[in-house]
Amino acid sequence: MEEEVKAAKENREPLLLPHFSVHYLRHTFCTRLCENEKNLKVIQSVMWHKSIRTTMDVYAEASGEKKQEAMQNLSAKWKEF
Repeated sequence: MEEEVKAAKENREPLLLPHFSVHYLRHTFCTRLCENEKNLKVIQSVMWHKSIRTTMDVYAEASGEKKQEAMQNLSAKWKEF
């Protein structure tokens, strides 16, 4: 409310943060972790998921970009041999 009062006095729009919850922060953290960590058991442990299904079904998305990245990584490793 303080920002809204100040903004009104200054004849401008208030600068307010969007509404969010701790759950959104947790979801974002886990999503970013999945983008950077390949071991789902590590992610499950960090997030305290009782079931690996939660980690796999909710967070470990197989986007087209991630699939292409995985194939490029595998291809590069094959070339090393």
